[in-house]
Amino acid sequence: MKKELHKRRRKFVGILLQIERECLKLDQKDIAQMLGVRQEWISKIEVGTRRLDVIELIDYCEALNLTLTEFAAKIESRLFAERLLPRRRRQINESGETKKIRVDISWCENKFSASLGVNVPGIGVFTAETFVDLQIDVEASLAFHIERLVANGNEVPQWLKNKEYEFEYKFLDARALLNAYRPYISFVAISRASGIKQSLLSQYANGLKTTRPYQLKRIMDAIHKIGNELTAAVV
Repeated sequence: MKKELHKRRRKFVGILLQIERECLKLDQKDIAQMLGVRQEWISKIEVGTRRLDVIELIDYCEALNLTLTEFAAKIESRLFAERLLPRRRRQINESGETKKIRVDISWCENKFSASLGVNVPGIGVFTAETFVDLQIDVEASLAFHIERLVANGNEVPQWLKNKEYEFEYKFLDARALLNAYRPYISFVAISRASGIKQSLLSQYANGLKTTRPYQLKRIMDAIHKIGNELTAAVV
């Protein structure tokens, strides 16, 4: 049983690595050259027949312009969605406080890509052209998912049935974040609020450069600051 679980987990890690590679318009030979290995090695990893140790995974992430933390978050979201990680026990808040459902968002092939967090397993990956469309799809798909679980006699927490939740959107990369708010906030405004050059923000948004976690936080803090200033305005 444990061996089969490991095999299935490796399969989905390989799928995620393949998705990230294809998003960068790279083939297996390109990654193999970057890592100094044979193409067959990459192929075995992507189909899940070869395991990676932590050091190898770090090198692989660097070749894909990812940090280990960023990729680990994607692995966790996907494995929880596929029910390949144990469900975390969560206390139902009896005070009536609204539950938060995390939505992990990234950018792939000029689209937004999202998956739900660990407290709602069993839902796959969503894609949409705009952030607004993605939000609509997530809300509708979750409602349908809950109805299907109830209809099939599955145990569903009462807070999910009663829709006592709200979505919390977590951006995993700057490209998704900047493209989500591009229709509403200019790069000039974000540059002033964050102290990051406008030209660098443009490179992040177009995938020409990759941000580190602290840079992503600076951009998010700047967007929050701009939003707070706008909501403080009165007439």
